[in-house]
Amino acid sequence: MKLRHNQHVITSLGVVIAAWSAALLCFVFRGRNSSAIIPLAFLLVVILVALRFGALAGMLGSASAAVIFAFFLYRPIGFRVEDPAAKMNLAWLVVGGLACSYLLAPERPNSQRHQ
Repeated sequence: MKLRHNQHVITSLGVVIAAWSAALLCFVFRGRNSSAIIPLAFLLVVILVALRFGALAGMLGSASAAVIFAFFLYRPIGFRVEDPAAKMNLAWLVVGGLACSYLLAPERPNSQRHQ
């Protein structure tokens, strides 16, 4: 029970770090011409979060970063992003974040797995 609780805290910490990093990048790069490539460069942050905090933290971190980028870095139209290149880069962030987190994150020991 205690191990499961600690794992939730660790995963939540990884997601918070990814979200704060995305918010900081939005603040720094808002209104610049190079803002379309920021989600692709953010994959490095997602990989680091996944390596340190686990695959689930990387996956949820990439999804939360995509939402933050969509609302605060690009000009939205309702729930859509106006720039086609930005839309594609956000999609690559989510897909790449899911794939990299799943493939590169270390396997966590499972306390209920029998050997």
